[in-house]
Amino acid sequence: MAATPTPPELSPLPTPLFGPVEPLVSLLMVARNAAEHIDAALTSARRQTLEAIEIVVVDDRSTDATGEIIRRHAEEDPRVIPVRGHGKGLAAVRNLSVAAAAAPYAAVLDADDILHPRHAEHLLDLARRTGADIAAANMIAFSREAPASLFASGLKWSAERMIGHADFVASGRLGREAVQLGYLKPLFRLDALRRHGLHYDLRLRIGEDWDLVERALAAGLTYAWRPEPTYYYRRHAASTSFRWTPEDLTALIAAERDRIAEDAGRDPALARARAERLASLEDTLAHCEAVAHLKSRAAGKAIAALARRPRAAGLLWQSVREGLARRAAAARRPSDTAPSSAGEGPHVLVCGEERPGSEVALAAALVKASGVPLKRLTRAQLADPLATARAGQGAAMVLLAEEALADAAAHAIGDGVPFVAAAGTAHPLVQHTIAAETCGELLGLIPGQALADHGLAWRERARPPRRGIAA
Repeated sequence: MAATPTPPELSPLPTPLFGPVEPLVSLLMVARNAAEHIDAALTSARRQTLEAIEIVVVDDRSTDATGEIIRRHAEEDPRVIPVRGHGKGLAAVRNLSVAAAAAPYAAVLDADDILHPRHAEHLLDLARRTGADIAAANMIAFSREAPASLFASGLKWSAERMIGHADFVASGRLGREAVQLGYLKPLFRLDALRRHGLHYDLRLRIGEDWDLVERALAAGLTYAWRPEPTYYYRRHAASTSFRWTPEDLTALIAAERDRIAEDAGRDPALARARAERLASLEDTLAHCEAVAHLKSRAAGKAIAALARRPRAAGLLWQSVREGLARRAAAARRPSDTAPSSAGEGPHVLVCGEERPGSEVALAAALVKASGVPLKRLTRAQLADPLATARAGQGAAMVLLAEEALADAAAHAIGDGVPFVAAAGTAHPLVQHTIAAETCGELLGLIPGQALADHGLAWRERARPPRRGIAA
């Protein structure tokens, strides 16, 4: 087997050009034992085209390498502000991050997710143009197990719009196929939150984002929506969003009952939405209790829980079907090293039409000759963010053939995947440039394990520090 080429010197992330000016947006992140993904999250935050940002990162008593990764980013970029957490729960730590924010606006970034380079810029523009107190963009969800998917699709979500209070509450019904707006990661006007004394509810370990936005809308704050996805939401086994517990649901039910009592006699549409959300929470609680009873072989108690909330039986059946589907998919997979359906193995993604004889054309030919698969996206294909995201899943490198397509190419989901272009390209997304005489060093940018692995898995392993190719 041929030896893995020695990685060339990779250039670090660009140093911010501005001096010590006041930030316009605080990107807020909380992390607890997030070493597997936080490097990618912080890298995407630091590469925002809106340079006047700060990145407030609360390390909530991690016991893995999370703190070390945060410190490295803070040493490289003064906009990264490390904050020590107190271990008093997710909502309390989120409140700590809000209190530490120095900018007039703050946007949430989870430690296992990724931002498009223009995410902060576009949300700030949306908030300013509409005068909204809250602004959010569409998302693309991705994982190793499934192709990337658009969070909100269809005519209703195809244009900018304001989201009303009753619409938001109605979206919070669990167990339904419609868009659940509580999953969005919004930007907040902080003086509006502080003026109304709004903060995360300390009772909640899950659903705390939905709860804060709902109470903000109840207080009269306004919410604007942008259809182009610039937030990439990672689904994985450790995601708290998919681990309901009876304790979590009991807390959410208590919070919802408090709101129903406060809103008695007000907007009928809002009252209906609240009642439907409460019912869905109670159905989900009965479902969780039934599952726990079945696992402990207490079938009688499971039946009693389902009898109390008949709709919970439908949720249980849905869980069974999803579990059977996952097992069937695993059984069809011939081995752990077989390509996943999401990424079909590591590959190099060429974005745009390379000019014959150009540096990018030479680089693409070199990659192909080395045995690494190539995928190509035309200008027309790059117009669809979801198609770009799916083509980018599992990519070991992005070769940018046309500088004008850089923003579209950024929808290729990658945890630190190198963006490479011809010498002279000045777009901030491009990390490495190549000239004809340096194309031979290109393969050194691809981590060696990418050639033997597949999908997103290789990016979750330790990588050497980034250095960069000299053109």
